[in-house]
Amino acid sequence: MRVSLNWLGEFIALPPEGELVERLELSGFEDVIVERLGPDLSAIRVGRVLERVAHPNADRLSVCRVELGEGEPVEIVCGASNLVVEQKVAVASPGGVLPDGTPLKRTKIRGVVSHGMICSSRELGLGDEDDGILVLDPDAPVGVSLSQVLTTGDRILDLGITPNRGDAASLLGIAREVRALFGGTLHLPETAPVEADSATADAVSVAIDAPDECFQYVARVVRGVRIGPSPEWLCRKLEASGIRSINVAVDVTNLVLLEFGQPLHAFDLARVRGPIVRVRLARAGEKLVTLEGQTRALDPRDLVIADAERPIALAGVMGGADTEVTDASVDLLIESAQFRPGSVRLTARRHGLRSEASYRFERGVDRAGVTRAADRAARLIAELAGGEVAAGALAVRGTPPPVTETIRLEVERANRLLGTALTSDEISNLLERVGVQCLEEPRGVLRCRVPSHRNDLHVHQDLTEEVARIYGYDRIPTTMPQATLGPVPEPRGWTLAERTRDALAGSGLLECASFPFVSAGELESLRLAADDPRRASLAILNPFHEERAQLRTTLLPTLLRLTRNNRSRQVDRVALFEVARVFWPRGEGELPEEPLWACAVLTGAEEGGLWETSAPLFFQAKGIAERLLFQVGYVASLREGGNRTYLHPGATAGIWVGEQEVGMVGELHPAVAADFQIDVPCVVIELNLSALVPLAPHDPHYEEVSRQPRVRRDLAVILDRAQAAGEVEAAIRKTGGRDLVSVELFDRYEGQGVPEGRVSLAFRLVFQRPDRTLTDAEVIRITGKVVKMLARRFGGELR
Repeated sequence: MRVSLNWLGEFIALPPEGELVERLELSGFEDVIVERLGPDLSAIRVGRVLERVAHPNADRLSVCRVELGEGEPVEIVCGASNLVVEQKVAVASPGGVLPDGTPLKRTKIRGVVSHGMICSSRELGLGDEDDGILVLDPDAPVGVSLSQVLTTGDRILDLGITPNRGDAASLLGIAREVRALFGGTLHLPETAPVEADSATADAVSVAIDAPDECFQYVARVVRGVRIGPSPEWLCRKLEASGIRSINVAVDVTNLVLLEFGQPLHAFDLARVRGPIVRVRLARAGEKLVTLEGQTRALDPRDLVIADAERPIALAGVMGGADTEVTDASVDLLIESAQFRPGSVRLTARRHGLRSEASYRFERGVDRAGVTRAADRAARLIAELAGGEVAAGALAVRGTPPPVTETIRLEVERANRLLGTALTSDEISNLLERVGVQCLEEPRGVLRCRVPSHRNDLHVHQDLTEEVARIYGYDRIPTTMPQATLGPVPEPRGWTLAERTRDALAGSGLLECASFPFVSAGELESLRLAADDPRRASLAILNPFHEERAQLRTTLLPTLLRLTRNNRSRQVDRVALFEVARVFWPRGEGELPEEPLWACAVLTGAEEGGLWETSAPLFFQAKGIAERLLFQVGYVASLREGGNRTYLHPGATAGIWVGEQEVGMVGELHPAVAADFQIDVPCVVIELNLSALVPLAPHDPHYEEVSRQPRVRRDLAVILDRAQAAGEVEAAIRKTGGRDLVSVELFDRYEGQGVPEGRVSLAFRLVFQRPDRTLTDAEVIRITGKVVKMLARRFGGELR
């Protein structure tokens, strides 16, 4: 923000420039500098005329001896008639440059060498007077730079304002900061206008149809104005702040914006149909031509100012061309309002419009200053453009949110946060300097009333920060923190997520970190069942990408999109995973459930490489899933079935831990793969980590490696074709007892010799004891039990 120091000085007496810059930076403002608008006089020095004699070869010239502080006095030839001895004058020495860029050197004038130049106001760029030299104050120190003793032009204070300090985006706001840091008295401009007999309510009516978006709207009417150029002083003030002059009415609204930080807008009342002002949301299909001449299609979420027939302004952002004030305007409607900051910010972002008004509305305006700004603008327009101000401001209120009026501040807690030892009275005095009124309560508690312009003060930490700012961060002593540090247990979910990432990365997959946004079309492409809760997703009000406006309910669409992108860039074999939260809607008004999931996608290579495994892709994914769960502490089993419509029904298995399903592994359905433009075989692993968190992990135990020989037996069993091999394997393990140390399915056969609808499964059983060698009789007995169990439970028969 750019602030004229001359203008700021009308609000409060200013400290020296260097002090002001230093204290403002230390109090939280960014990149504070002072820029001078006048000529650079740093190379011009103050001299004292010691002697003046007539030039020997010219009647109208003088030869002067001038003292410049250091060194011997110098001779300078001068033709000014107002030069006298003992005057303090401005001297430009050889080698220097005048403000207009003219270089100086020693010059012989009519036979006498002149060692410099005694300057006039015109030569220094300080005015048009050229009838003599510039005579300085007699108390000006000899030899110093002229810029130290002569103020030239305005000085501009340029400073950055943090997003939470909307109150500081005005001259009044900066003046309040100066008062808090240096003391002094604020001098506010007159605001009350001289009013006519006719009332504002007789000229226009106001209605707020969106009370949650507009908290208050104030209208003022000025009749009989003559629109023309603004006076020079007004143009100068606006130009110093980087705003160009347009006409007197618009310039006044900009002036008041800079003074009080309250955006205003002036409408040509004759063009407002009704005449009525309605603050409402835009309707579908409506358009508005804004002041810069661009036609904008309005979004139903945009807040607009409308008359009886159409929108006439984007609320808080920019006015419309149809009601613009021109030289032909006679009656003006002045708008001053308080809009919801988030609404203005989103509207400005949607339309790519940033204005001085939106900058302030986005940060919040002083709710108590809305009427004051309208009054000030009406008064100035009447003074500068003539006309009469209608009696009374027409003020309409919406539904403002609750505001923080008082905050409880514990003195001991504030000192503990800052590392200070300030008393209750000292803290009260510091806070009262920023407008916070403090009432002392028992036990070192201050009850603090927040001023209406400080929308950033809500909790005790905010007040503690104000104490530190005004007291001075540089005055806070450096102390070591005192605290008792103890071990903090890692949350189970965090640990599980980290170990899952390590396990998947260890299996050769690459981790992704993506935005949690998907499109409705991507969710639709998964062909989720009608009763699948993941079909219902939450819409984002302000999406980064218009197409991806839904919060994802599954990680799969994102990984399939990334797989397609990698395949389109000639990546032969894709192996990606992500561990992140998904969002499942709850009831209306409730925050969504956010379970933690892991998802992985693998594709096959188009051409088998030298080291490509011959194992089918499904079994590669199955092995990764089983190894993952083992590494995070669980014993998993895979069971047939599962309700995953986006996976191939013939190559899908549920992942179970105990009696709970925690995930799924399977081949991507060909139709889904086609929708995502994936042209190679693709498998998916999904794991619900939040479902694993409450399950007790398997405690690892260690057994001594047996030194005894193993005994191996192979069994080929004919079973129903639909029988899951995993279930049979688990039953064999349980029946075999502790002497059966390994069961492995090594062959599956159907065809000649096996009845229709049946299949032959061959299992390898390995027996071993840690203390002795098993006898053939013991192995035959255990094998017999297994065969009987298979016949009884599964209808199996040895092949």
